[in-house]
Amino acid sequence: MSESWDKNKSNDNWDLPEGMDPMRVMQVASSYWHSCALHAANRLDIFNLLDGEPKDLDALQQATGADRRCLGALLSALVSIDFLARDGDLFRNNQFSQTFLTSSSQFYQGGIVYMFENWYEAWGGLYNTVMTGKPSALMHQEYSDQETRDYMMGMHNRALSQSDVLTGMVDLTGKKQLMDVGCGPATFSVKFCERYDGLNAIAMDRAQNLQIAQEIVDQYNMQDRVELRPGDYNNDSLGSGNDAMLLSSMTNQESPENIKKLLQKCYDSMNTDGVIMIQEQLLNPEKNGPELAAMIGVNQIINTIGGSSYSTTEMEEIMSAVGFVDIKSEQMPPPSPFMLLTGVKR
Repeated sequence: MSESWDKNKSNDNWDLPEGMDPMRVMQVASSYWHSCALHAANRLDIFNLLDGEPKDLDALQQATGADRRCLGALLSALVSIDFLARDGDLFRNNQFSQTFLTSSSQFYQGGIVYMFENWYEAWGGLYNTVMTGKPSALMHQEYSDQETRDYMMGMHNRALSQSDVLTGMVDLTGKKQLMDVGCGPATFSVKFCERYDGLNAIAMDRAQNLQIAQEIVDQYNMQDRVELRPGDYNNDSLGSGNDAMLLSSMTNQESPENIKKLLQKCYDSMNTDGVIMIQEQLLNPEKNGPELAAMIGVNQIINTIGGSSYSTTEMEEIMSAVGFVDIKSEQMPPPSPFMLLTGVKR
């Protein structure tokens, strides 16, 4: 029997190194408890039910049709992790949930919660993915219309929070045509056109995604300036005459070989002095962080055949190999967690 086990059995101090907390193991191992509580509350519409009006357990049970005992446990958990507040028998939204989890708020992020809930089962297959190299789920599989709406609206609301940052970092004054590759809800296309007079955009994505994008374009009255073009950026033409290209949150889905082919297609479709913008969650040159970029890399191995997380250095090297010059990497300021890489075609 080892000396360390003897110490444990005799209840002696474990002599842990200073600053190290064994509870961190439990916190990380059980962190999905928190996300599942949020997912359940979001699906039950708890935050919208409490929008501007506190309610007690009985009222929430009647509104949701949930089991009273189980709903009470969930509500207590949400209070404990600061997603709800409680005053006696009444539950209410706190400032955080009122701001980000009620659909009446301009900062609503509930669509993102649905998006991550849809990925939950696939993450349970991570061990098998790492062992076999085969994704446990595949992005761009067939999604229902509701799943597509949840995902696209989550992307739209996230884009709204960072669009002013992105559109202010690259000067597109005098540019005439922006190609938004894999545009999702086309939020960035709309916002670039809002900011720069004389700029029109072509936003390309799958037809199902463009159904939601059309609603966004219509909402901002940009029908005459943002063209929605169905297509697969890996297989279809990116056209010609592009003065600017935007690739946002999609290069991590691809293998290095596919990224190089895609950037070559972008380059070939651009006018001289055209600008390419790659907005992505990227690892630092040492590939030891940031944490979110690293975890997104894991999400890509689960959901794609060749995707991963890449460093700024790796992306810069691919851009240079294609022919882009004046390449720059910038950390985007809050609230954006993204890196922005830019380059120019000469």
